[in-house]
Amino acid sequence: MNQKKGREPPKVTGLSPKEGPPGTKVIIRGENLGINAKDLYGLTICGVNCVLLAEWISPSKIICRTTNCKGMGDVVVTTKSGGEGTCTVKFRGVQFLPTALQPCPIWMDESSIFERHLTTIHRSSSPLQGGREDPLGLAVESTSVLSDEELNSMFPMGSSNLAHKNFEPVWFLIENHSSTSFDDLKRGLSHVQKQSSSLKTEGPQTFIKSNLGTFMNCQDILAGFANSLPSRERRLRSWKPRSNTEVWINTLQTPDDSKAIHDSLVRHEPLGVPLPDLSEEDEEEEEGTTRGYTLEKLEESLIQCNENAQRIFKSVLHRKDRADSTRNALNVLNRFKFLFHLPITIERNIKKGDYEVVINDYERARQLFADTEVSVFKKVYEEVEKRIVDLRVQLKEKLMELPSTLDDQKKLIRYLVELEAPGDPAWECIVNQQQWLLKLLQKCKDDHLQLDQQNNPEPTSVTLRAKVHHSRNRSEGKYSPPQRVLLLEELVDILQLTLPDLGKLGHSYFSASIVAEAGGKDMIIDRSKEKNFRQMVTEVTVLFANLVRAAFLPDSLIKLRKEERAKYGFWSDTKQEGAAGAWLPPCVRSVRSVLGSLAALDVPSSALDHVHSLVADLRVHCMETLFIEAKEDIRGLHSRETWVLQMDDHGGITSLPMLFESMVVDVVQHLQEVVSVAKMGEKDIFSDYDVQRKTVTLTSDILKAFAGCLEQLAFMGDTEADTQRLRLSEAQMRIPESLFQSSEDSLPSVEQCLVIVLSNCNHVSQFVIPNLVEQFKKQGYPCMLEMERNAQEAYIELDEKIFEAYCEQKTDPLVGALEPGMYAGHFDWADCPKPTGVRPYIKEAVMSAVGIHAEVHAIAPAFMPRVMARVLEAISDEMARLMGCIDQFRQHGALHARLELAAIEEALTAYRNAGTSDAFEEAHDGIPPLEGESKRLFQDHLSTFRNEMRFQLSCFTTDSMDSDSYY
Repeated sequence: MNQKKGREPPKVTGLSPKEGPPGTKVIIRGENLGINAKDLYGLTICGVNCVLLAEWISPSKIICRTTNCKGMGDVVVTTKSGGEGTCTVKFRGVQFLPTALQPCPIWMDESSIFERHLTTIHRSSSPLQGGREDPLGLAVESTSVLSDEELNSMFPMGSSNLAHKNFEPVWFLIENHSSTSFDDLKRGLSHVQKQSSSLKTEGPQTFIKSNLGTFMNCQDILAGFANSLPSRERRLRSWKPRSNTEVWINTLQTPDDSKAIHDSLVRHEPLGVPLPDLSEEDEEEEEGTTRGYTLEKLEESLIQCNENAQRIFKSVLHRKDRADSTRNALNVLNRFKFLFHLPITIERNIKKGDYEVVINDYERARQLFADTEVSVFKKVYEEVEKRIVDLRVQLKEKLMELPSTLDDQKKLIRYLVELEAPGDPAWECIVNQQQWLLKLLQKCKDDHLQLDQQNNPEPTSVTLRAKVHHSRNRSEGKYSPPQRVLLLEELVDILQLTLPDLGKLGHSYFSASIVAEAGGKDMIIDRSKEKNFRQMVTEVTVLFANLVRAAFLPDSLIKLRKEERAKYGFWSDTKQEGAAGAWLPPCVRSVRSVLGSLAALDVPSSALDHVHSLVADLRVHCMETLFIEAKEDIRGLHSRETWVLQMDDHGGITSLPMLFESMVVDVVQHLQEVVSVAKMGEKDIFSDYDVQRKTVTLTSDILKAFAGCLEQLAFMGDTEADTQRLRLSEAQMRIPESLFQSSEDSLPSVEQCLVIVLSNCNHVSQFVIPNLVEQFKKQGYPCMLEMERNAQEAYIELDEKIFEAYCEQKTDPLVGALEPGMYAGHFDWADCPKPTGVRPYIKEAVMSAVGIHAEVHAIAPAFMPRVMARVLEAISDEMARLMGCIDQFRQHGALHARLELAAIEEALTAYRNAGTSDAFEEAHDGIPPLEGESKRLFQDHLSTFRNEMRFQLSCFTTDSMDSDSYY
């Protein structure tokens, strides 16, 4: 027998006793002697299979009775689980020849013992059959020089018994004549040969001669009996006793009854009854009478004697019969006590839960008494069957009770198979568990949906994981998880706890290993149900996926029929749950864990496809939700602006750009696990074109959202400004106090706010956006160039808008003051006095430019050239317009005009460009040239202007157009 994989073969290491005749009770000890009684397949002792007489006790102990074992041999145990074993000890089977009255546990051939009929009288005493005389005719020695073990080793299959068929003469001589001399042995041989020859050659004649006296005696007795028959008949006719039986009894009752019986037998009187004497004449008269009459009388006497004996001993015999019946009944009860005690034993073991013992006892009883014709046994066996039927029902009900562990289910299925329960218990258990799982998922959905509709923050039935989340968030002062999140977690817990057991049970069923693992009966497997099982598993995963979709992705179920859609429930709008997106990454992680569990179970691909699709859609939904929520949070950053500047080499910015960058980075890192492919077989969500376009839109929107925040800050109304002032303190600004409107107003002016926002906008465009694009690229987001281009366009547009607004705020008052200042005091270019220097309105314009310079320099020095160039453009354009409006210049008027243009042009010469140069040339074109004394006065007054405004002009001379490279 092939050794089964996974178990060691049996090994016999001890025997008690090590030798004995047939029927010896041997205790076998060893290792791996079988899992149970059914696992014991074979047990050979000295080559004889004794498994039917074996009693399995434990894996290390077996009790067995020997049969006709001969000589020395091994004890080999064979099991189903371990195969054929080995043996390290030997057992010696001792042979013996029982007498006629000696009990023997095995069948013996008695032909060599009883060769003649038992009724043979005076049998001759043959030396081969007497057993007491030595066949050699010599004296038998009392002791042997060799022990039994040595003799058995010399003659393994022999015997010293003369009547045994395997008789060994050498053994007989060693045992009985080890010290006999050779001459005596020769005489013994002659004796044996003589007896043998007399029996074989002389034959029946010799036998008759040796027993001639016996034959003669028999002849005389028969002749005498035949001659006495006529006289006996005549005496019987003339003698009429009261009763032969009475005479017999009276004879027995005499003091010397034995002597009377003997005399009666000698006289050949029937039954010891004395016969009357007849004369010789009567004998002669009756010689011709038939002798059959005597035999008839003898028969009648015997019958009458028997009837009288029955009447006398009737009560005794009746009591004897009752005693025999009682004894036989007790013997039957004792012999078959296993069957009679089995019903109550089954009930007791069922109450204790020892179903293995019940099954073994029932199997044994069925093999012994299933086909019995004895009415008592039938009745008891019917009681056993009734209890087994009840046990089947009990085990079936227990099997259908859920939840239950996989090991318990396998045990109950094995019990039902061993009890030959009707139907297919394993398949019924699979179907019941699948239906129970579907109902459990639906009930979970109904409970959480009801709580969601009631807006109950404290769920009454949630999983352990949900409770942990809830307690942690409550301790941190956060909101409790939404009901749809708790639903997902509980659905995942249910699926991971129950579906693996269902899959393993189905796999064990179709591989027929449920019962085979314990060495039980073979199951009949219906292979056609394998397709149904795959559909059942797919049905569970479809229900799970659709329940999750109904809670998180309701739009994905719009194609379902109305009745089927209602089965999955309708949840409240997800937009009403604030910050619900924070729970989506853990939800994706939970669904992915389900996907990993299903992949490990080797479930059908159709079941995995539904979960794969759910994971992909949930990942996209998570990304979309988090980006939208982050976009809304970024748009609300304007309420967190403190206007506290943080200066660096490029100027000053507030904390908003860093807040914006950190928020986007947090979202990207939060989505890192979601957008990446974590499991084998998962779909890359960015491989879908629609998802790519949606991702570009979402990422572009989240980057452009900060532009809207900056725009709101730059152009906030009076109400918003008042709200901002309430939130700020005087110490929150690091800009000198003189730059603000007043020390009591901690909110910067509109112009200062525009510069700060412009600086923030430029910082985001130059540094934050590229950094964020790199973060997106690391996570594998598609179309980053398009996303960056869209974002930069938004910030460039905002920059132009804010810049134009700031320049408009600053240049309009400055330009508007030029014309009134130019014609102050009813100044007339045709009739004006000799100039004494640069007029005040030019100096005021320069001072206004200095103020703009100081304001921009304090916040964003890099914007200086750009802003001052725009200021100079506005002044030059206005001066060109005003000069073009003058109809006539006198000499002094031309000097005034050229001096004022030269002063303003020289003051802001660091910010000249082609446009401003053309404007100044246009202004000079309409002014007459200076001559002689006018040139000297022009230079003197211009030099005086330089000296008087040297301190103010120094701020312009230190600037360089190299700062344009920043842009």
